[in-house]
Amino acid sequence: MTSNMAQVQPALTLFGTWWLVSYEARDSKGQVHYPFGAQVSGQLIYDSAGSMSAHVMRNDRPLFATKDPARGTDVEVRAAFEGYVSYFGTYTIDPQTQTVTHHVRGASFPNWIGNDQLRYYRFDRTRLLLSTPPVLFGGQSFEYVLVWERI
Repeated sequence: MTSNMAQVQPALTLFGTWWLVSYEARDSKGQVHYPFGAQVSGQLIYDSAGSMSAHVMRNDRPLFATKDPARGTDVEVRAAFEGYVSYFGTYTIDPQTQTVTHHVRGASFPNWIGNDQLRYYRFDRTRLLLSTPPVLFGGQSFEYVLVWERI
């Protein structure tokens, strides 16, 4: 396979829309945690122009007491924010290291905007597995692992 083909192949395989199968956080002791519970929903999109979008949410996020999203209580707004993460931007693939870098242009967590999110990727039949390098969250180090299935 030529060098150009080696770079194109992972991109062709990533292209498309993916549905979230599982979302886990593995701590430094190897324990598995479920940040949004065992039942989650999410969608990941990679297009051929180099744009991407990722959304992950708890399935059990409580509804607001009102239908007006601007009138949620502090507790409701906090639960909505803490149960949903999303970002969008562009991406680049490095087939040598089997990584995809998400160049974040907008995000539910504002500190990610303008920064890169590195993900290790691998394919398992019809599934895409994305994992993070160790990430500090709540004073503890975690590796996040997301399993996606093509829609």
